Amino acid sequence: MNDNCWGNPDAFSMVLRCTKMRYARTFLNCGQIKFSTPSSWVEYEEKYGDGRGDRLEGTMATFNIWDFENSLPILRKYSYYTDLLKIQNGNRIYLKRRRDMHLPCFCLYYLKNSMFICPKEPGIQKLKTSIPYSYFRDFADNMSPEEVQKLPEDERPVLIVIEDYPEFKRRLVHKLIEIGLLDREIIETKVSYFDFDQYGEFGWWDFGQKSPMELAVKHIRFKDQNEGRFIINTDNQRILQLLDKPIEIGPLDDICILCDHYLYDGMDIVMTAKVEQIEE
Repeated sequence: MNDNCWGNPDAFSMVLRCTKMRYARTFLNCGQIKFSTPSSWVEYEEKYGDGRGDRLEGTMATFNIWDFENSLPILRKYSYYTDLLKIQNGNRIYLKRRRDMHLPCFCLYYLKNSMFICPKEPGIQKLKTSIPYSYFRDFADNMSPEEVQKLPEDERPVLIVIEDYPEFKRRLVHKLIEIGLLDREIIETKVSYFDFDQYGEFGWWDFGQKSPMELAVKHIRFKDQNEGRFIINTDNQRILQLLDKPIEIGPLDDICILCDHYLYDGMDIVMTAKVEQIEE
């Protein structure tokens, strides 16, 4: 086995979700799941700042308003979309699709293999990693522990740990198909993170994603969220209206556990796993 080399670094063994206590209870007791939309996350940042909110959600490409050399080819490329939005912030333009900004999404934290140092030897091993405090503070709007303690219990931030993710996914997908979605309309994807400002004030980015996969692109500011998403890629208005409200997939307390503490300083994880060597 090569040092520090996982055979599948993006594979994950456990999934987490930050939420409030009142949502955690209904999640565990009856599997209540509420999809959100990229447009709602933009609105959240406008009201409360970034963290849970993100005004750059759904960006397909970005450029400086005065950069005619690079902006014109990008605009021609994306003119295929009749619902193309040109969002201006200062001298910068962000291209988005109106349709995709209203697609239901459900977000989770993937605890990937790459977060753990790969052991030098196969066999039963103790693996360690940490989740940075920024992940938990983002979802609590950067409140201090003292501020959290003053909240009603139902409003306090908690963490759900999904221990059997394949079974969770099976139940969720089964419910989505039951309400009328097709397999191909249910997209599960990990999020990729880019430094939108990497090339400076006059730099440009074309993320090159085919709609709606631009919803799996986020600013590097959010990389600690280690996010995976379910994206519901449908134009069926009946289903979109259904998913505007919570759905229930059945009790989840058999495959999930609740951590009812505000992890203000982050979280250390220690797990025991059987590591196998891949023959080259």
